[in-house]
Amino acid sequence: MKFYGSSGVRMPWSVELIELARKIAISIAKKYRDVLMASDFRSTSDSLVNIISGYLLASGSNVYYGGKVPTPTLAYGTKNHEIGVMVTASHNPPGYNGIKLWNPDGSGVIDIPDEGEFELSPWKNAGRFFEEDILNLHREGLIRQAKNIDLKIVVDCANGATSVLTPFVLRDLGAKIITINCHPHGEFPGHPSEPNRENLADLIRMVKNSRADLGIAHDGDGDRFIAVTSHGRILSGDEILAIFIKYYGFKKIVAPVDSSMLLDNFAEVIRCKVGDANVSQTMKSLGVEFGGENSGTQIFARWRYTPDAIYAAIKFAEITMREDINELVNSFPEFYTMRRNIKYENRKEMKEKIERFVRDYDVDRIDGYRVKFDGGWFLIRFSGTEPKVRITVEAEERGMAEKMMNEILKEIR
Repeated sequence: MKFYGSSGVRMPWSVELIELARKIAISIAKKYRDVLMASDFRSTSDSLVNIISGYLLASGSNVYYGGKVPTPTLAYGTKNHEIGVMVTASHNPPGYNGIKLWNPDGSGVIDIPDEGEFELSPWKNAGRFFEEDILNLHREGLIRQAKNIDLKIVVDCANGATSVLTPFVLRDLGAKIITINCHPHGEFPGHPSEPNRENLADLIRMVKNSRADLGIAHDGDGDRFIAVTSHGRILSGDEILAIFIKYYGFKKIVAPVDSSMLLDNFAEVIRCKVGDANVSQTMKSLGVEFGGENSGTQIFARWRYTPDAIYAAIKFAEITMREDINELVNSFPEFYTMRRNIKYENRKEMKEKIERFVRDYDVDRIDGYRVKFDGGWFLIRFSGTEPKVRITVEAEERGMAEKMMNEILKEIR
């Protein structure tokens, strides 16, 4: 039975989530005896931490608790343990929660099988519970990766877990920091935790009004980094990837099937399934140094196989000190991208509709249905965490993209 995927588990707070947490804990306990755990600041995170750790301890596994920290902090600390368990729903609404697992090298665990029923350890062999300071471990590691950052930076942590790390690390490195939404709160009162254009109006305004050099935005758990330039221009995840590629001279990168054609202008792009765990695993298997997703994740193999948004923000700040980011992005070729989500009730019926639509195309089925057409491409894929079909269309011209999107929606909506 498959109950855990490349994006882990994310769903509304429910009996189903509790049951999945129990199954995941039992499966982990069958294989691992040294487990690092942490969580974000959601109101239900403590409950899930206790459920999972309780089963682990009763099964004989030792649990090391790192507190409420960003996801990359948990992933960083896992280098000293057999596996890391992060309780978080990332950028999802506050009523959601979830679980994501990490390998010691910082890569995400892609799958974990259902190992069956709970087995109680003899009382003499019950696991022990310890606390571990992984926040300062990560902070010190990040500080060693940079020298002085002489910039004025506005940081928006979306009231998420990076509130306890990003502003402090950048300040330690010499930056003048202005913060908004940097007090942790499990209900994300400042704005929804996904760092998209609709949610970052205050950050853009603050960057412009304060004449800052850079704006930095994170999602709820800190695996996403989005930048706002000194002109108040919000950069897409693909534009940020392109800047890293161009600045560091990467010749080959890994990105998911929904990544922009923009990246192909700067490097050979190896496309993989959507999900940062798939990106990192492909990077590892092929020996590729850099990869990421258009959602705002960036993975540097020389650091960790983790989408560490704090590390990426530091490296982007260093580039901002040396390059005119506005001028650099203005030199990029332009493409028009459209994205739509369609909810469905019957997955089988939806799949049949999609198959009928793409039957006359040459389809790449790495993850969903990716089709190239003259001047662009489209992707139709099922979400791994929600009953939705995600549609992406990109083309050299707006009209071309709109026409293709309308055709897709007409056939499968």
